Amino acid sequence: MTFLHALEAAAELDVARRYRTLVEQLPLVIYVDALDATSSNIFTSRQIEPLLGYSVEEWAQNADMFVRTLHPADRERVLAAHAQTHATHMPLSIEYRLLARDGRVVHVKDEAVVVHDEEGAPLYLQGYLLDVTVERETQEQLRSMALFDPLTQLANRAFFQEQCQQAVATRGPDVADSALMFIDLNEFKTVNDRWGHDVGDCVLKALGQRLSETVRAGESAARLGGDEFAIVLPGIADADDAARVAERLLARIEEPIEVDGRDIGISASVGISIGSDADVMLKEADAAMYRAKANRDIGYAFYDAGIDSAASERSRRVAELREAVADRQFHLDYQPIVDLDTHTITTYEALVRWDHPTEGLIAPLEFIPLAEESGLIAQIGSFVLDQACAFAARLAAEGRPGVRVSVNVSARQLQDDDFARRVADCLDLHRLAPDLLTLELTETVLLTAGEQVQRQLEALKELGVLLALDDFGTGYASLAYLQRLPVDILKIDRTFTADIAGADPELLLLKGIIELGAALGLTLVAEGIETIEQHQIVRSLGCHNAQGFYFGHPQRVPVSDVSVPRVDATRTNAVTTTS
Repeated sequence: MTFLHALEAAAELDVARRYRTLVEQLPLVIYVDALDATSSNIFTSRQIEPLLGYSVEEWAQNADMFVRTLHPADRERVLAAHAQTHATHMPLSIEYRLLARDGRVVHVKDEAVVVHDEEGAPLYLQGYLLDVTVERETQEQLRSMALFDPLTQLANRAFFQEQCQQAVATRGPDVADSALMFIDLNEFKTVNDRWGHDVGDCVLKALGQRLSETVRAGESAARLGGDEFAIVLPGIADADDAARVAERLLARIEEPIEVDGRDIGISASVGISIGSDADVMLKEADAAMYRAKANRDIGYAFYDAGIDSAASERSRRVAELREAVADRQFHLDYQPIVDLDTHTITTYEALVRWDHPTEGLIAPLEFIPLAEESGLIAQIGSFVLDQACAFAARLAAEGRPGVRVSVNVSARQLQDDDFARRVADCLDLHRLAPDLLTLELTETVLLTAGEQVQRQLEALKELGVLLALDDFGTGYASLAYLQRLPVDILKIDRTFTADIAGADPELLLLKGIIELGAALGLTLVAEGIETIEQHQIVRSLGCHNAQGFYFGHPQRVPVSDVSVPRVDATRTNAVTTTS
């Protein structure tokens, strides 16, 4: 070999070494395959070992390794794509799954071209495999979160509505109608109250599994929210067919569920609608379900337009309320609570209002019970808490330190294990001192308070917020509850103040309630004060604070309009405000 030839050979070796070094540093697998039916391997870079767990030697020695590692569900598609590239010499671009030695599923992007010699004859397929597993798993997780309920893995409400519409649209030509079943668990709240939400979640998860096992091919099951489920039957022969499915579902649901060594019994009510409009059917099945609840012996009911019109209206209103929550169609009005000794506003009670897009202002008495029943009250309550804390923070920032804000809290909110933490987060967000927030509870909440609610109340007290018992005297609260639960404020219902100006029995009863509250060391607030006589009487009886139209109507008061109240000399003991 001449010196010149030696230099050329050395240069070629150096280029090859650099090429191999470059290939081995790339974050992907470089491969060269034969143009045969199995794309048998000629060369594979060492990145294949950490990717699939097979060495390059194993990959080179086994001509069927590529076919062997292809995911069975993708094998036919991938081999067809390779065969087409071999035949047409067009570039290959495909994504598929490979099975690693340890059983892992690896998603790869395969890009390759056919390499030709100088005369244009095809030599081999050269390309790369890029690991896209993380990206595809992330996409799948996002898809799952968007379409499925995370607890039961059933379809969520939005996805179920799509499934319903598709099922109804694609039913067979010999099938006149579809059926939709709305399933609501009976008194599921008692499970959460007695055993806690962790056990309740286990029950819901088990029921979701049972529904998945019960539905037949072509049928779809969903968790609509809370303890509500639904199933669509795209093709039924007649109403009796739907009834038989409902009976089978109820029998399966009512089988005891074992959680932590205890058997928990659950029953359900099923509303059934038959038709060809998915949206209408869901509303009708919801309405029929409420009639089924009134007839527990049967457990299910078919929609009847004449009977269920009121329930249909309720269902429509709940749907509108759900949209209102999503669109934040609410605002807060604030009503002052006044210290009767100093004649100053100590607290503003936040009262939520629904601004309906077509009907205008909806009265709280109309939508709050629906929000409670449907579970939407928790989201509305979060909105109220956030807005009220922001309002109180603005008061402090504009020269009103010490003025509190009061927010009503529902039983459903207190049943949330994270409620106290949510309150703490809201206070931190708005930099509001805990003692500037009062949470108002009803007597019903306290009377149904299980250990879980008791823990939430204690956590709130440790946080430093104040707790008020609202509408005292209208429920069934006892001295035992007042002594046991950490209540700071007693709000006397307006029924005890309405007729005190001219009736001795009512006056004596009010006097007794005030003395009781004082003996328990509670701060007292008289509600419903509308006249100067009522104001003077509750003050003379020793009530600390009062609230009512006499002191101010609920209104959306800008912070700049709030001022320190003073006594108007022309109205004895009355409170006014100055601008």
